Amino acid sequence: MRILYFVQYFNLPDEPGGSRPYQFARQWARAGHEVTVVTGALNHKTLTVPERFRGRLIARETIDGVRVLRVWSYAGIRGSFGRRLLNFLSYAVTATLAGLIRAGSADIVYASSTPLTVGLPGALTAAVRRAPFVFEVRDLWPQSAVVAGVLRKRGPLTLAARWFAWRLYRRAARVVAVTRGIESGLIDEGVPPEKVLFVPNGVDDWMLEAGERPVPERPDRFRVVYCGAHGRWNGLDQILEAAELLREDPVEFVFIGDGDERARLEERARRAGLDHVRFVGAVPKREAFEQLRAASANVVVTWRHPFQRMVLANKIFDYLAAGRPVIVAAEGEMAELVRRAGCGLVTPPEDPPALARAVRELAAMREEELARLGSSGRRYAIENFHRGELAWRLLEVFGKLAGRDPREPSSAPGPRLVADREAGDA
Repeated sequence: MRILYFVQYFNLPDEPGGSRPYQFARQWARAGHEVTVVTGALNHKTLTVPERFRGRLIARETIDGVRVLRVWSYAGIRGSFGRRLLNFLSYAVTATLAGLIRAGSADIVYASSTPLTVGLPGALTAAVRRAPFVFEVRDLWPQSAVVAGVLRKRGPLTLAARWFAWRLYRRAARVVAVTRGIESGLIDEGVPPEKVLFVPNGVDDWMLEAGERPVPERPDRFRVVYCGAHGRWNGLDQILEAAELLREDPVEFVFIGDGDERARLEERARRAGLDHVRFVGAVPKREAFEQLRAASANVVVTWRHPFQRMVLANKIFDYLAAGRPVIVAAEGEMAELVRRAGCGLVTPPEDPPALARAVRELAAMREEELARLGSSGRRYAIENFHRGELAWRLLEVFGKLAGRDPREPSSAPGPRLVADREAGDA
């Protein structure tokens, strides 16, 4: 099959950020299919554009057998929603051009949000190519933006986004949900249940091998690591408040990642004299994974709102794969995952004293017990959320929609399977 994949952010394992799109595209290419990804040149975690892409509207490279078209988009995304919207819209325009002019023919068109605007080049290109359109929803829009306080409930932009989302859901042959809560939300919006496909996040292949290497040396103090975005949505003040309560305990906190709230959080920690709290910024995912493996425990928090019950953050799968205990301040899907996996402790969201008590409880355990909890989580993640099996689930659906056997490699001339990376003008 010829698979055309629109996704605004396409991070590799040696870059910061999640790598779901890369892992899926790589798996499909390894199965013999011709895969073209249309993505942005900007890394949204580091806010940088590699030198080889600068000054180009569309740049081409080949990564692990996947043809990647990197398109220009507005890069100044920090500071306001207006800037982010400009980034979203500029990608939608240049990605549409790339899809229509450079990407070539397609048997299936797959577009993954967020942002919602990624659906525009996907739907338009699918219509022109007369190919089935599959739309992946990683966040319900505009509902999530309203909950986060970015959009007004009945503002004109909110109404326009709701209308646009509904048009995309109607146009798509299948709508992919990454959590059960999103699946339910789509059905509540009127999407027929038989049209919705559940494909969660999962564990990357390279994590399986990396997780088997000798365990990094443990720190002298009990180290709690948070790895992920530092935004308004992430509720990280809860961790700082728990750290204040644990000021006299032999515990340290490490924040890995970046975002709009990072500077404010660092300043809060400095003003409070939290010398046992460190911020290390965004680092390549492989490096971040090693820090998760070296941690005493890893933590993720949410906040108290019904919408947060459907959150199943990508980072939780990295935590489980790292083989260390997990502390989750959440209700809903993420809390249930930790309980089923038997890999750590669950506390209520927005309850720093409870979070501090959970850290103390784990810190009082022997290393053998901590290792048992971590091994349980890793085993559960590998058995239930292996990225290769999730990629195959999607490939089977693509085959049914396109009338192709997913086990048969593409007969069209596609990119040569390569282990290195080639770059050039498109």
